[in-house]
Amino acid sequence: MTANDMDQLFKIKQLYANIGKLITSSLEIEHILEGIMEEVHTFFGPDNWSLLRYDPNSEELYFVISHGIDFDSIKNIRLQKGEGVAGYVVETKKPVFIPNTSHDTRFSDRIDRITGFSTKSVMAVPLIFRDTMYGVIELINKSTGGIFSSDDYLILQTIADFGAIAFANSLLYEKALTLTALDSLTGLYNNKKLNDIIASWSKDEAHIRRDDTTHVIAVLNIDIKGLNEINTIAGHRDGDRVIKHISRILKTSLRENDMTFRTGGGNFISIINCDNYFDMKSLVERILHKISAITVPDYPDLHIQVSHGLSIGTRNRINELIQETLEQKS
Repeated sequence: MTANDMDQLFKIKQLYANIGKLITSSLEIEHILEGIMEEVHTFFGPDNWSLLRYDPNSEELYFVISHGIDFDSIKNIRLQKGEGVAGYVVETKKPVFIPNTSHDTRFSDRIDRITGFSTKSVMAVPLIFRDTMYGVIELINKSTGGIFSSDDYLILQTIADFGAIAFANSLLYEKALTLTALDSLTGLYNNKKLNDIIASWSKDEAHIRRDDTTHVIAVLNIDIKGLNEINTIAGHRDGDRVIKHISRILKTSLRENDMTFRTGGGNFISIINCDNYFDMKSLVERILHKISAITVPDYPDLHIQVSHGLSIGTRNRINELIQETLEQKS
């Protein structure tokens, strides 16, 4: 083995060690990916490199990180599954090495036409872990003027495997955090999540003026009466059905960027963004009417009774707004 071979082997080991440290030192996927791509840039020396994320819902790719071209010119571009080299990688779940793009029909010059870049050679590898596609790493043109080697191609595939593991670990971590913030019966947010939001908004937005209309929310506090009677007479299974029914009404009546919490047995708090709700009282009346109409099968004499409070203000006053709703209910 020559001195050059020894030096290259050392650089490869160092590359893998650095990426391994990145993956084990953090669960923040943005930090890990930026670190990995910096290592890729240093080791391979491409003119242009990108990391594209795969959206399984739309089956499209979009740029997350890029170097060598103006990111603003590509940040809103979506590549269809099967479109260009990166799209081909997603469709086939196989890496691609194209030494000369002028002779390969898989290459699309769409990005080149937008950015003014000239792609001559491409290495693109999928980020896959346990058959789940997370994205594509793409390296374009070697800055020294040569072409990428077959060894480069194999090394990049190993790096992509590291990146895919980082994605999987990060998503598992996010899922675990989400589960700790959810009520097990309804799937709504729980009291812990509400307290976290109260602490965050009270601290980070203390500077918001009380007359500021850009962060206005409504707090709807709903308390269900008669649950104990339903549990006693009809049984806890029917009581749980009522709770789940109420949670579905709240979910379907509000928008995705509104939040609802189950904070106790029959207590629910919704934080509603007021930007597009012109008649909050009518919205609340519709919700209360639907909840009051809930019946218990085989027990027609059991009725849902609802008390509620509604308060509107800037979100840095979240604690005060909740307190106002409690006073309205009492």
